[in-house]
Amino acid sequence: MKNAKVFILATLPVLTFIYACKKTEAAKETGQTVVAAAVETEPVSETTQTKKGPAKETKKAYVKKETHFKLPDCAGGEVDLADYGGKPVMLMFFTETCPYCRKAAPFIKKAGELYKGRGLNVIAISLDDEASSAADFARDFGLTFPVAYQGAQVSRQYRTRGVPYIFLLTKDHAIYNVWAGYDESFNEEIISGIKEAIK
Repeated sequence: MKNAKVFILATLPVLTFIYACKKTEAAKETGQTVVAAAVETEPVSETTQTKKGPAKETKKAYVKKETHFKLPDCAGGEVDLADYGGKPVMLMFFTETCPYCRKAAPFIKKAGELYKGRGLNVIAISLDDEASSAADFARDFGLTFPVAYQGAQVSRQYRTRGVPYIFLLTKDHAIYNVWAGYDESFNEEIISGIKEAIK
């Protein structure tokens, strides 16, 4: 029994040396350094991970989707969808004289105010070329969210067929849902969609 223990203790360093040599040779054959080969085969301990501290959060770059647009704002600035990266957005395409747009505006305003604190952003897009038309519409309904104009091209980009058209975009600006026209019966479904989009 004593001889067996001595034999095991004597052969252990030799076996360790042989194993290490084989690892070195395998690493050389694949073009890796010995350190790189060791990193692949040995798991990182939890203590090593915690010593480094929490990973720093990096801001994701905005990826422009087919929904992206940039338009002039009736307040004198511009509305760029990229500025709302990571946030859900509700869009309403309209014209100043459209009766259904005028019917939808108070609801869109109310929904925007109700869910603004939970991350929802609202943008109205006028198909009219004149800033004054968009500004008059915003003033008539007391809209405090951005109201863009010259939106005819963006309307075609979104494949709308008339006005109003209401789009709900997810946080990454994919289209979550679309409502063609407006009727008060849409309200419940729009609110339900907003609740999902802001999660």
